[in-house]
Amino acid sequence: MALTRSLPAGRARSAGRLPGPRSTPASLRLRLLALLLCVAALWATMGLATGGAHGAVSDAGARAVPAVTDTARVGYFLADADRVAVESLLSGTMRLSGPGRQYQEDLKNAHQALAQAAEHDATGAGGSGTLQAVEGLLVDYAGLVEQAHANADQGVLAAAYLGYASRLMQAPDTGILARVEQLRRDERQAVDQRRQSRWLAPGVLLWVLAPAAPGLALLVGTQRFLSRHFNRRLNPALLAGSVLLAGLAGWGLLQALHTDRAFGSATTALDELSGAWQARALAARASAGDALALVERDPAEPFADGFVGYADRIGDLVQGDSAAADQDSTAQVIGSLEKFRAADAEVERQAAGQDPGAAATVLGRGPAQLGGSGAALDAGLSRLTVLAQQRLGAARSAAGADAGLGPGLPLLSVTVAGLCLLGLWPRIDEYRGVR
Repeated sequence: MALTRSLPAGRARSAGRLPGPRSTPASLRLRLLALLLCVAALWATMGLATGGAHGAVSDAGARAVPAVTDTARVGYFLADADRVAVESLLSGTMRLSGPGRQYQEDLKNAHQALAQAAEHDATGAGGSGTLQAVEGLLVDYAGLVEQAHANADQGVLAAAYLGYASRLMQAPDTGILARVEQLRRDERQAVDQRRQSRWLAPGVLLWVLAPAAPGLALLVGTQRFLSRHFNRRLNPALLAGSVLLAGLAGWGLLQALHTDRAFGSATTALDELSGAWQARALAARASAGDALALVERDPAEPFADGFVGYADRIGDLVQGDSAAADQDSTAQVIGSLEKFRAADAEVERQAAGQDPGAAATVLGRGPAQLGGSGAALDAGLSRLTVLAQQRLGAARSAAGADAGLGPGLPLLSVTVAGLCLLGLWPRIDEYRGVR
């Protein structure tokens, strides 16, 4: 009777349902401790997963991603340098001024890109060895071009030196460009390895959200416990804590999905950018092949038999990127590629007939000549590189963004823990007062 008189009227009606004064406070304390542990575990797992995911994205963005772009740029500058060198001998300008300013500019840009590739290299010792080998071969290549310049008045000897140089650059498996392309593929594989980080794996989502499920179950169960023993349907503090805990878990889930999706968008943009640089390199190699065929004038050899393969690969690269690229620019590039093919066919026809105009067709800047159509194709591909670079930058920024979860995670975690204390500690004190 003393217990009933000591409680307010609303409490007195439920006093008969109260468990023993020892078991109920202990149960509430255990529930409170379990809730605080769930909140702390969610805070820790979400913090680790978010930090790990951003670390993988940051590492890829700082090393592997720029290394792919660097090596693709190296391939273009070297291919263009080779084109310029061969065309300078074909045109006769090598006798006067050597391979020319554009050749020197291409080599300078290639060396700068190589230095950046060495700085960003994500492949380890293998990549460093390839870069050193490329640097050494470039010294040999430049020496052969210089010999061609020194013997420019002796056509056959100059053509021989330049042929050696071009084959050193263009050889399918052991040439300089082949080594650079293999390194680009290795760097691209390193990007995929970062994408496969355990912090970006789908299973991490379950691990991260695992503490949220028992936490929400405990909050719901505690609400029912309090309703039975305190005759209150809802505890506002625990209700608010439940909403915030569910919101925090959902926020973490959305952040993880956003990071993974943005990383995927970044790799797609990277492939588009790398593909545009590769296409520019292939166009330069195709032009160099036609020019070298005229320089060497060997009727026994097929005329620039690599041109068709280069052109086909350009088409594959451009059309493969057309879904994400600017459609107008892509259509313009495809049109320029067709003119480029037509100009090559005309060069081959003239060369087969020993037409002296073949050299003019290779070097000419008109829209129907190889030089002019090649320049138009390169300009179009250059626009695609700009568009792809913009998309890559936007995707990298999106992948690195935390959507406010950095400061929000500790704030919400502490708030949920505080609401659990606010909702349960007064009930524990109430039982103490009853005793």
